[in-house]
Parts: sequence; structure tokens; C-alpha cells
Amino acid sequence: MPSSSNTLPSYLWRSRHSIFYFRIVVPEVIRPLFCRTEIRRSLQTRCKREALIRGRELLLQVQQLYVRAFQGIRPSLDQLCGAWEAGGKRVSSWASWLRQQQLVGMIASGVPPQGQPMANAQAVQGEVIGSPLKPRRASTRTSPDQGVGLVPDAPSSSPRFSTVVEECLKQQGREGVSSKTLDDKRAVASLLVRIIGDLPIDLITRQDARRFQETALKLPPRINQLPRNQSIETIIKEATATISLTTFNNYVKNLTTFFSYAIREGYCERNPFDGLRVKQRGKVSEDRSVFTEEDLRRLFSKEIYTSAHTKKPNQYWLPLLGLYTGARLNELCQLYLDDVVTINGVDCIHFRASRPDQKLKTASSERLVPIHSKLKAMGFLEFIQKQRAAGHSRVFPELTCHKKHGYSAAPSKWFTRVREQLGFKDGEAQKDFHSFRHTVADHLKQKGVGEALVGGLLGHQTGGITFSRYGKDFRPEVLAPVVEMVDFDADQWLR
Repeated sequence: MPSSSNTLPSYLWRSRHSIFYFRIVVPEVIRPLFCRTEIRRSLQTRCKREALIRGRELLLQVQQLYVRAFQGIRPSLDQLCGAWEAGGKRVSSWASWLRQQQLVGMIASGVPPQGQPMANAQAVQGEVIGSPLKPRRASTRTSPDQGVGLVPDAPSSSPRFSTVVEECLKQQGREGVSSKTLDDKRAVASLLVRIIGDLPIDLITRQDARRFQETALKLPPRINQLPRNQSIETIIKEATATISLTTFNNYVKNLTTFFSYAIREGYCERNPFDGLRVKQRGKVSEDRSVFTEEDLRRLFSKEIYTSAHTKKPNQYWLPLLGLYTGARLNELCQLYLDDVVTINGVDCIHFRASRPDQKLKTASSERLVPIHSKLKAMGFLEFIQKQRAAGHSRVFPELTCHKKHGYSAAPSKWFTRVREQLGFKDGEAQKDFHSFRHTVADHLKQKGVGEALVGGLLGHQTGGITFSRYGKDFRPEVLAPVVEMVDFDADQWLR
């Protein structure tokens, strides 16, 4: 973090973008009233002299807040506002601000400014310090004809939101974040721009965030698949369903990422989306429904299920593997033949990211999952041997790698069609390929299997610091009995 110059007071700090900030530590004894360890505000200037003037003003206000806090009165930081922000607008330079203060001082003392009648001076005073506009941190979006007396508009010194987004995503890309995740975050950022405009990031307010919330909650799922020339109003009017609260909360999480980056870089001082997530009354486990046994009987019916001898073996094996391993779709689609291994005498699938075209959701997703006896009975190991004998390197060589969705792009679309044919559609009872994962988790939970064992099977990190830091992954011989407790009879249904 850049350090302030030796010639600056301790409460002033200059960011690496040369923007001055006011920063002061809150005494420990009154921190419970402030709910923070320091007070930090952008002074919205790169001019040192202007920063000194503004900093002294804020210092006086903060000292008054401290006095009230020591008296047991809870302070309101919303009242911490500089005179240069009169009427919600910033002056263009320290000189014009000084001129303002000189005029106000002269008027207050009854001395009219040189060459100006007292009546006109009082009118000026009313415009400068008696503006009916509600004070606001910073908003230069008001048109010039709405000016407040001697306080002209000044352009923001911070970059526009879209510029910050690209900076942030570029950094995350260097840190190894997947292109799919980056694209998802970029899509949310584009949605915000469509709703409120591409503003300088320090001018995006809480009101803008509320407007985004109100609009986004009316939008249909997968809005990015709709024509770009459709207006938001038209999309909302024609929507037959709306996004879930989980989806909206993910929007807020992604936008918070951008504002957190902007705060670190000195582009803005607060996140307008802080605390904007919508609390859900239902359980998280209800977001996706599990497959009932009747659902599974319909899916694996020999009359409609894909044959084992299809030219696309992934369509036969993927749902079965999902049912008996609980693995994610792409984890299964990206398997190589050498990921099918025998460890300590137990046949396993090693879910890992040992090649550039393999991705895992988290580090804890790497795991060894014993192969269920029913998969063996249906010929999975023989299928693996056949693929090796044919000279293939991957379990499902017919699948190609999509830049964003990996190897699961085509299978995902295929299973969506199957799901809709069977009536497993979106809505309150949403069921998709990921429902296999929920089904396995719920099935084992109802049988009393411990969370740590289920987490070991599904690749979830569970437990406290002792297990997560010092414990090793479960050995295959430990997980094998757990896998066998998934006792659906898909092999019987397919006969």
C-alpha cells in the first residue's frame, strides 16, 4: 500500500492513483459505537493544498464525533460530509471552494462582497448553504442547469465501472480463475450497466444498487440468451418466470467483488451493494429437488433409456455415474482412462485436474471415489478396457472441450432435453443433472451417514480446522462401504 508523504499530516494518505484520503484510527474504547477500527474517506482530489483544507475540516468533525461517543452517544458517520460537497455536488477546485467560504463568511458577518448589494448577497447565501437538495456523497450526474449557486459540476476522477470490471477480471484471470467464472461475472457487470448506465464507479450510489435489485428480481432466467436489442422493460413485461433469490444473491456477490477491488485500488470508498442480499426463508437444500425413486424408474426405464451400445456412450454412462458417484457433470465428462485406477485393491475413479483441459470447482474437489458394484455389474470396467484397447486416452472421446463449459457443454444440452421430455422442468421442483448429486447426498443423510464421509465422497470440505488442515483424504477402503449404501436398482430397471 502506498505510503503518504512525510510532509502530510498523519490523517492524510495518498493512494497510488494520487487521490488523497482522510484516514484516522478510532480509539479502542469507543470502537463498539463506531463498529469499525478506522474512519476512511476519499477527499476526491489530487491537489495537496485542497486535500489539506478538506482533511482539516473532516478532522474537526471526527473529533466532535469522538466527544459525543465518549459521552455514550452513538455517532452517525452519514453526517460526516465536507463543505465542498454542498448540495451533493463537488466544486471544481480548492480555489473556488475557498472563494465560496469567503463569500459565506462575509455574508454571515453582514459584510456584502465587493461590488454586490447585500440583498443579492443574501440570495447567494441561500443558494450556497440553504439548498433544498438533500446532501449526497457525490453525484455529478445532475445536469449543469441544476447547479447550486457557486458550486459547479466536476467530473469524477475515478474510472468508469466497466473499466474497473475489466481490470478486476484481468487480475483474477492471472490468479487462475476459470474463464467460465470470469464470463459469468462479466455478464452480471453488463447487466448492471444496462440498468443504471456505465457510471464512474465512485458515483454509483445505494439508490443505484436498490434500482438494480428492484429490476433484476423481475428478470427471467438466462437473460443473456435473449436478443440484445430487447429493452429491459420489454424483457420484464414478457417474462413468464423470474430469477431465483439464489441467483440474485450470486449477482450481488459478484458485484461486491468488483467494488472490493475498486476500494483496494482507491477508486471509491464504499460498496453500495453491501448487505443487499435477500434473505431466503427456505432451506438452501430446497434450491434443487432430489430425484424420487419414481423419477429414477422413469429415467432408467429400458423403454426410453439409451442403449449401452450407442455411438455416444456418454449418454448411457453419465446418468449412471452421476447416480452412483454423486459427481458433477463436467467432472465425469473430462475423465481420462488413467483416472480409473485401483488403490489398495479398490477400483476407483480419481477426480482430479492433472491436465490443462481438466478443471475442478475447488481444491477439495479432488478425491478418490470407489466404483459401485452395480456399475461393475453393468460393465463399466469392461467399457474402460474397450476404450483403452481402441487407443483412446479419454473415457468419452466423442466429447469436445468447450472454452467456457469444458466437456459438459453437449451432454448438458442433451440431458436438458431428456429432462424436459420426462417433465423435470425448471420451477419449484427444478431437477437437472446436478440433482443426482443432491439425491446421493440426501440418500446417505437419511441413512445416517456422517457429514464428513458424505463430504469425502462428494468432494466437499467439512469439519473443523483439525480435519481440514491436518487430516488426509479418506482412503478408498473407508469410502467403499459408503458408496455401496447408495442402493438404487438402476441395473434392474434397465433389464
